[in-house]
Amino acid sequence: MKKITFFIAATLAVPAMMFAQNSGTVKLANGQKYSVENKITTSSTSEMQGQSMETTADVTTVYNIQVNDIKDENYSMTNKIAAVKLNMNTMGQNINFDSDKKEDMDGQMGTALKEYINQPKDVVVDNTGKIISKDESDSSASSIAKQLNFAATGYGAQMAFLALPKNPKTGATWTENTDNNGIKRTTNYTIKSIDGRIATVGFDGTVATEATMQQQGMEMSTKTTGKFSGEEKVDVKTGVVQSNTTTGEASGTVSAMGQDFPTNSKVTSTTTVKSL
Repeated sequence: MKKITFFIAATLAVPAMMFAQNSGTVKLANGQKYSVENKITTSSTSEMQGQSMETTADVTTVYNIQVNDIKDENYSMTNKIAAVKLNMNTMGQNINFDSDKKEDMDGQMGTALKEYINQPKDVVVDNTGKIISKDESDSSASSIAKQLNFAATGYGAQMAFLALPKNPKTGATWTENTDNNGIKRTTNYTIKSIDGRIATVGFDGTVATEATMQQQGMEMSTKTTGKFSGEEKVDVKTGVVQSNTTTGEASGTVSAMGQDFPTNSKVTSTTTVKSL
């Protein structure tokens, strides 16, 4: 399992670049509920001991979000992961996991995810869509859950909202620079069109990642650079994302066991958000 989780970490290192916010205003209603479905498809090639190893992975995660309280222009939420499905091919092995299957939840991966699946997590988001606090009280900081960025995305909140500039107009552009937890990102946005309440927003940017994690007693360091682009549809009145499609690629090294492994990854991420 150690080698398998190592390649999961290497393969899924890119998706953290998929989400960003700006300084506009998000307007949510108390008691509102949302379902967020995120599908990530990743292909990765890593060089290890002179051999090229290809890994592919499809991960689907469904989050349920509920706005519980609005205070001082902040939104207190209770979010939870409703389902996780993973299909991965690496090192000649096919790995499948479905949280809806009891036998999978009773297995090794399911055991690592039990404190996440259908477990409420407290998240606070400000009126710009920025996550200002999130529940990270779990005891498995080095688990597969961290590699899948559950907490980093505010259990779905970061994918669900994009604050647009005040009085948004077609052709409006803005740029955001962020530097958080070893991830430096520049995102350029352009409002391509507005149809009624829905704005189509195009974006592209660059990302540099430098991070270290402990995985089953083994320290792994990741250092990559990449670029991404995509399009999303956003409700101009609320800042709630209707859909988002992003593609990205990155290259760099993953260091583990005293060795550096060159890696190249390509990622496609598709997100849909629905009101419940």
